[in-house]
Amino acid sequence: MKRNKFLLIIFTFIISCHFAAAQTIDAQQVFSNTHGIKQERATFYEVEGYSVFVQYQKAALDEKGLSSIKKKYSISKDVVPTDDKAFPSAKVLVRTGNRTKKVTESGIYYLFPQGESEVKIVGLQTTNKRDEELERFFVRSIMDSTIPGSVYTSMAVDSIRFAGRYIVLGSACRWMGTHNIQCPDMGQMNWAEFRSIEPAQEMIAAQYDIIANKSIGKILQQDTVDILFEGTPTKAIKTKYKIKVPQLIMGGSNILIIYYVAAEVRGKYIACVLSHYTDDVHAKRLPPLLNEVMKLQD
Repeated sequence: MKRNKFLLIIFTFIISCHFAAAQTIDAQQVFSNTHGIKQERATFYEVEGYSVFVQYQKAALDEKGLSSIKKKYSISKDVVPTDDKAFPSAKVLVRTGNRTKKVTESGIYYLFPQGESEVKIVGLQTTNKRDEELERFFVRSIMDSTIPGSVYTSMAVDSIRFAGRYIVLGSACRWMGTHNIQCPDMGQMNWAEFRSIEPAQEMIAAQYDIIANKSIGKILQQDTVDILFEGTPTKAIKTKYKIKVPQLIMGGSNILIIYYVAAEVRGKYIACVLSHYTDDVHAKRLPPLLNEVMKLQD
């Protein structure tokens, strides 16, 4: 339906991460929190609050090549490439920018020369405090090809892995991005999985603020509601959000119900944003996708 593209605009997976003091990376734990999708010209990941991509560009790591890379990824001309001792052959570009008055987005781009005329670019983006140890670990895992196959899914959807369990959805649903699934007329959700609750809470705060400040819509109503999330009692922020596009153009309702949840599930800490249009279900009911992971409590 036409309105699905507006969900993509609203829920482009904008995510945040946390600052971690000196820690030891548990590779198995991090990979269990990671989702990857391989495409013909790029590979995408979501890992503990980072949106990550791997792409190649025809360029040399000289002034001209760096200029073209900066232009492609909207990096200021004033950003100076730096070195990282962990990756002697690479150059690193770092940019920051405000998404809202409260939310800052960081972009970190590792540039690895592949011969004289091609660059492998590993980009990481987050809307909260950086975890540089996690960044280096994941970039190293990409460069060493040590990310396990279980991380990846195809674009064709049959089931999804959610917080350590598999949910069978069938072929009607589709990936809108990593850890971002949409089932037309049955709801949409995006999520991230963490090793502690604080970054999950940061992510939810950031996503709420970004969506609340989008010019494409406005919040009509907000409540805190009691829910069962994967069987565990918790609270969610519930908003009624009106998209500023006529229903006729949308092809249906232009009112979204959005739930923001941060909770512990089976030893993981989940940040999840779930949404559906008001004409997807009858009042006081949830559409099938949302009903798989949460229940409303009276």
